[in-house]
Amino acid sequence: LVQRGGISEQRTEELIDVLKIPRDILESTAPGLRVAYQRYLACIKAVSDHNTMDKNRTWPIAKATKKEIVMVFVSSSAWYENYSNFDKIADFPAMQSWLAEDEDSPTDLDLWGFERDYYTFLDLKRWLKEKKEKRKGKGKGKSKEEKGGKDEKAHEDKEKSKITQHILFWLLLIWLFQWLPSAILVLFIFIQPVLAAGEQSFPNITFDVFSKFILSNFGENITLSATLVILFSMIDNVDLLSLHGRQQNAKLAGEKNVDATAWIRLLARAIQEKIGMDSDDLFDDYEINEHTTQTGRSILLGTKLDEMARLLKLYPFNQERKVFEGQLKPVSHASIDPVHIICPIAAECETWSCKGRALHVHTKVRDVPKATLIKGSKIFEHAYVVSGICEKSYDEKQGYYMVHLNSAKYLKVGKKLWVDRAFSQGVLNSIYSFHASAAAYMEYWNNSFGNGKEISRRQVWEAFIHESICMVSAGSGVDFISLDGLSITALTEEAFARLGENGKICASHNHSCLECTQPYRETQDSLPNESATVKMVVIDGIVMGPQHCAYDNCSNTLVNHRGGVFCDVHNQEFGARCRVRDCQNQKIDNTQACNEHQEMWHKYNLEHSSDYLNGARRMLRKPAENPPWNKNRGRCVQQPHDESDTNIPKKSHYFSASCYYCVETICAPCGAVIAWTKFVKSESTTNILKFLEDVFPDEELRPDYICIDKACKLLRTAVANGSWVDWFKSSRFVVDGYHYTNHRSDDYLCRKWCNPAPQDGSAPNLVYIAQDRNGERYHKRAFNTQACEQLNSWLGGFESIMKRMTPSNFNWFIHSMIFYHTQQVIKRQNSQNFSIISEDFEHDDGLL
Repeated sequence: LVQRGGISEQRTEELIDVLKIPRDILESTAPGLRVAYQRYLACIKAVSDHNTMDKNRTWPIAKATKKEIVMVFVSSSAWYENYSNFDKIADFPAMQSWLAEDEDSPTDLDLWGFERDYYTFLDLKRWLKEKKEKRKGKGKGKSKEEKGGKDEKAHEDKEKSKITQHILFWLLLIWLFQWLPSAILVLFIFIQPVLAAGEQSFPNITFDVFSKFILSNFGENITLSATLVILFSMIDNVDLLSLHGRQQNAKLAGEKNVDATAWIRLLARAIQEKIGMDSDDLFDDYEINEHTTQTGRSILLGTKLDEMARLLKLYPFNQERKVFEGQLKPVSHASIDPVHIICPIAAECETWSCKGRALHVHTKVRDVPKATLIKGSKIFEHAYVVSGICEKSYDEKQGYYMVHLNSAKYLKVGKKLWVDRAFSQGVLNSIYSFHASAAAYMEYWNNSFGNGKEISRRQVWEAFIHESICMVSAGSGVDFISLDGLSITALTEEAFARLGENGKICASHNHSCLECTQPYRETQDSLPNESATVKMVVIDGIVMGPQHCAYDNCSNTLVNHRGGVFCDVHNQEFGARCRVRDCQNQKIDNTQACNEHQEMWHKYNLEHSSDYLNGARRMLRKPAENPPWNKNRGRCVQQPHDESDTNIPKKSHYFSASCYYCVETICAPCGAVIAWTKFVKSESTTNILKFLEDVFPDEELRPDYICIDKACKLLRTAVANGSWVDWFKSSRFVVDGYHYTNHRSDDYLCRKWCNPAPQDGSAPNLVYIAQDRNGERYHKRAFNTQACEQLNSWLGGFESIMKRMTPSNFNWFIHSMIFYHTQQVIKRQNSQNFSIISEDFEHDDGLL
């Protein structure tokens, strides 16, 4: 924890100046809802202005979060407890008119039913609650008292039924005891195997007895680690001890009594290999001299282990060796589970001014909270959570920033749930490798390891967020710092704002490997010049993206992600208006359309209902079938993939939110991702050129080749808008090998300048002559031009997970997954490069 909190005065003044926030609204001390509503509208406008400036890249200072802007006006707690109620008045135009003090606004008495000097948020909450209850009450036939009476009667009948069942059960048992004693015996025999399937308690012998046995059988030089290895090897192999005990005692004709069975000798051999060089400490000097072979020592150690099994009562026969008591039960480790205390991993205060002062317990010992801890796949109840404090740096008047240490051992993922890094890394790797959602991993973990203690989907998601933050910040070489007490939603938004780098993947900065960097060649036959290199990047998009505001040319975040269609600004602008374009009528309650457009609304509801979609999925259809009842089939407007933003038709209504069109990625031929971004409406060449300019602003950093499926169109756009003058100095646009076959053969510009593999020697750095194993020469591509297609095939597996995410969750999820994927690709490439270099060294040594 680093001292400070809230938002500084300097930061506040910066935001006021840049966003041009009226100071009279901030400095007003007048009470009442109308003043608060003006402050609310000003805050909404400030957030919208910030998003617009950030989108247009005109924001002049450090990027601000919504919480920081809100705290310029009011505290965050006041905003979410009180001011958020203004979001609920969109369906009440009378209240909106009264708050805005319009000329035709209702009077205080007409709206509230009473008059006051000013009205408070408590009055607004009561007013909204009354309106909500009135809406719910419409169309309901029976009162709460009638329903309550029925519920009470049903509860009484249920209790009477339970009592009757209990009486009949005990009468049946009494009758069985009197008349059917043999039935009771059969019932007991039937239940016994089920009871025997449990666990037995940990061996309960005194330490004095145990220590005397160890010293007398293994000698004084045996170490603590060797003793514990032997003890837990015995406890965790009760099945093997059962087999050993049964073979030791003959019961049937033809069986022989064997003292040192192969089972116990196998266990002794395994223990010797585990202990290693210290295994001689298991024997006295005379035993070592007497038993010089490995087999002899295994038999001797097996005899000692047999005696130890009897001492620990891990033997399947009784003391007289006459009765086989059955298979040994697994030994429970519950009684020896350690006490877990979650505490700071730093022994000293890490604030520079404190100079390594000792940390003290922040909570009284009697008040230390307890939580559930998951380590790997094991659950530990009642783990203690203790926080530390430096008495010098602590100040009660100020809050804290939270430092998310990359070296943290445990992560808090719930109110009373902590997990270790093995669990959180398992969540991250399962999502990455199996495209698993948080709900899928929750179901897997609960079914596999829950044992009555289940985790929730939200806790799995929090584990992923915290682990991915540590992963990205560690890869970036920083410690992520956020305000203390942030919700998981605000934390995710803050993480992308500070670590997202506008989609650039810092893990691939300055990356170079044999796949993405080739030595320069003057001609196809010439030897490569190792002092000069040639690089290529591949760019492509995949159609997916989160929802955003449905209003034209607005891509702001939705105010409500569960059925909402507008951002804060347009939600206030439309209010209770009909959601059909250019309609000014008021919408009917519980619908999104006015009386005139109800048919359009009902049709939309029908076509987007779950019953309709399930029926469409299960319907059998023939290819190119167009049944008469589906006249509009095939007439829906499809957006061309390469079309510009201006050619996209406008929506006829705003019943549903809009979606980002695609995710565009730039990656190296080896698969390492360099950057990614979202395109709102289309993958136009203008958007692609702007994306390239943002990622490669300096000429020195630009690659020699830029591979894209529409390179010829990109080249024409660059020539038309004049940007080709800058790109021509450093880079050349080429089409990838897969799509080049579909480009027109009479397109001279494409064939001349965008050919990915000319065999006439005009591009020796794209195609060079290599030799196969038989020494025959062939043309070989220098780069993998399908890297983005391969990336998209993997990225598309997350589409079902991401399509319902909020933009902040979407941004961080895809950024962290691409970041982790890039780390894995670079790790694999470094391993392959090391293997090739090692082979070259071995080859050179052989020549020498």
